[in-house]
Amino acid sequence: MKIFKKVSAILLCGALAIGALSAAGCAKEKPYDPDNFISAEEAQAMGEPYKIVKEPITLTVFVPISASNPHYSEMASIQKLSEITNIKFDFIEASVSAYTTLRTAAWQNKNDLPDLFLFNNPVSEQVTNYRYGAMYAWNDDSLTVRGVQVGNLIEGYMPNYKALLESNFGHEEEISALSVAMMDDGKMYSLVCCNDIPRDMTYKMYINQQWIDNLNEDYGLGLPDARDIRTLDEYVTVLRAFKNYDANRNDKADDEIPVTAQSLFLLRNFVLAAFGYVSNGIEIEADGNSFVYVPATDEYREYLRFMNGLYEEKILDNSTFEKTTGSSLAGDGYQGKLGSFPDAGAYLTVGEELDEQYTSFGPLRSAGYDGELLQYGIKTMFQATGAVIPTGTPYVREIARLLDILYSDYGVALMAQGVEGVHWSWDDEEKTSWTFHVPDTWKDTSEQYRATISPSVGTGCALYIPYEFDKKQNDATLRRINEEAEIYQDYIKIPVPENIRLDPDGYNRAALITASLDAYIKSTESNFIKGVTDVDSDQEWNSYLSDLKGYNYEELVEIYNAALR
Repeated sequence: MKIFKKVSAILLCGALAIGALSAAGCAKEKPYDPDNFISAEEAQAMGEPYKIVKEPITLTVFVPISASNPHYSEMASIQKLSEITNIKFDFIEASVSAYTTLRTAAWQNKNDLPDLFLFNNPVSEQVTNYRYGAMYAWNDDSLTVRGVQVGNLIEGYMPNYKALLESNFGHEEEISALSVAMMDDGKMYSLVCCNDIPRDMTYKMYINQQWIDNLNEDYGLGLPDARDIRTLDEYVTVLRAFKNYDANRNDKADDEIPVTAQSLFLLRNFVLAAFGYVSNGIEIEADGNSFVYVPATDEYREYLRFMNGLYEEKILDNSTFEKTTGSSLAGDGYQGKLGSFPDAGAYLTVGEELDEQYTSFGPLRSAGYDGELLQYGIKTMFQATGAVIPTGTPYVREIARLLDILYSDYGVALMAQGVEGVHWSWDDEEKTSWTFHVPDTWKDTSEQYRATISPSVGTGCALYIPYEFDKKQNDATLRRINEEAEIYQDYIKIPVPENIRLDPDGYNRAALITASLDAYIKSTESNFIKGVTDVDSDQEWNSYLSDLKGYNYEELVEIYNAALR
């Protein structure tokens, strides 16, 4: 397992603010030659538009990494970036499995801070650290570093990023990229990540359209097509038919699994949306004026009743609570036993041979909910988590120019797919489609190969992933998944909007409360659905609500409501 190579022991932190305060101005000073920097105009005149320094420098960069990726220094996209900019990289790679702890240790190691924290920079951390001068603002007009009047990094050195911010990355969103990036002091301490690819925005809910066709043909049931299912009642009618008839036509009427999931989390958020919420935690109300703790609502109780009914009828796969991996689900999927399930793509669960039997559907409404259709969003289109520059590094201009490349058309393609002409190429002169090249000797999937080239796979990190480029890929499977996800795009809801900011104390207190609540909800949700605890019993329900109060859910709601005032 990859670990944080710069820290010999994991340091447990109880007060991040203290570490941040110490970090400001205390880092070991690095030698710096301001004349080594090349402006964009100079680089263009030299015929090397991406060159940033005359003589090579080395940037220390803190990055997340997963077990499916090689070291950053081995990735072709990073190697090419180093070649064209004349900048070398010393990566501090933090395993995603222990990422928060390792970041804390990195900030505390004030005598050897990195030059750049790239990717996955928590907003809560920024809110705490900027108050102590521990990071540079990207839009500080008066920024001076090592005697150099740098000024506003975005205005002076980042034309690609500036243009994207001004155009809101080409999208008319209710929440703008600029509002997401801006802190309450009017400064931006992180670059905005933007991803508008439909398949990355939400999990899809799949149902076996072939089974529906089979049942209508064999038994004349008159079941609705997948895309015509509008309510939970209609959904249950189809699932019940899957259970009671030989939907897969294998002469066995008892081996069909109507609905299942790798994780209850994925199924819950789809079903719960039919009752007006998309999460089992803190969530903003539809009017945007207040927050609610969903597990304390009557709507959540109705969701539990519905799920308990599926469990009792054995329409819901009773082993759902024991499934922990995709492989355990795929065992049934590849055998053609699954009627409905949530996933990023159907082929991941049932294999490519059965993939076309399945159709995405929803979102749905329940009998008691006639509000807006909702779909749980994995993440927002804009996230202020891209890149943070700790106070102390002299290389602010160099970093600004470097990262601006990653917002250009060239940089976007490089970081996502590797080197043009080597790892991918356009299929025609009009650039209407392109193909990713996988070596004939490669035995695994194309995505696993791409993970060796870029951190955007596996670790899932990139500053900008535009659909306009991605959708031109000549890949039938990915095109199909994007089309399956497009039906949800107008209904996606994020439980806590990205532009909501707590204060440092609020983040700390909310994290403590949420940790206890999440553990309690995980066990009680399972017990309610399985019938261990009777969801119809007012006594049991009131006891549950009393426990929630004991875990301070009302304080959690107040913390988030205070952020709206």
